[in-house]
Amino acid sequence: MNPIALLNNINHSIKVNPTWGDRWSRLIWLYSNKPLVKPFSTGRHQINFQYASPIDKITLSVRDNGGSDAFIFSEVFDHCYYNLPLPFQPKTILDLGANAGFTAIFFARQYPSAEIACVEPIPGNVELLCKNLELNNIQAQVFQSAIAVTDGFLEMELDANDYGHKVAGIEYGKKLTGKTIQVEALSIPTLLQKLGWNRISLLKIDIEGYEAVLLKDNCDWLSLVDAICIECHEGYGEADLQYLAKSWGFSSPQLLPGTWLLLRVEESA
Repeated sequence: MNPIALLNNINHSIKVNPTWGDRWSRLIWLYSNKPLVKPFSTGRHQINFQYASPIDKITLSVRDNGGSDAFIFSEVFDHCYYNLPLPFQPKTILDLGANAGFTAIFFARQYPSAEIACVEPIPGNVELLCKNLELNNIQAQVFQSAIAVTDGFLEMELDANDYGHKVAGIEYGKKLTGKTIQVEALSIPTLLQKLGWNRISLLKIDIEGYEAVLLKDNCDWLSLVDAICIECHEGYGEADLQYLAKSWGFSSPQLLPGTWLLLRVEESA
């Protein structure tokens, strides 16, 4: 256990956790895989956090899952990867790869008037996603499914990390050889129909390589999207985003900490 990292984590817990109980729970959560800490681990924690406005107080249910939840939490709330320089207030936000709901909560606090929909195929993640939305009084529609080019079913390969599960049989993303499960798959047009949305103000994409498939074929729906924030994975990168932007009326992709941002180019009067 790195003593400097431990000291930094203790100091950060004092800063962002309002009570000593929350601070203790956060430290147990962060170090749950360490031999000295394992006896104190319960597998699941409910922890309160206090950040500056507009995030303010949040309550999260998190897992001792090898650091997966802690990694995503840090990206969202400590590094603020989704604090996007949008030139407008989004009315609708579609979260593809919603995982445990951290990004949806961040967006809900940033844009309280926006309608939010979450798409997540893995049952354990969906359970936590729904719990975290409930704990923070956030109204969002949740679809337990994978996003896909067409409706149907897909095989998902399961990763050791709860943020690394991916669609099986694609050449993009990290190579996995683990267990597979079958999940329902929905297309963007079907989701829009179910939601009753005419446009997607902000589309968040973090789908472990399937972005290369989703954004290639049958994607006329991209004309209905005003902004995209996307995490690229193996086999899909800046050149692909540049082509996407030119093809569908977005400005040149901006590389932000942890994500890429594409904004629709406003047509001249």
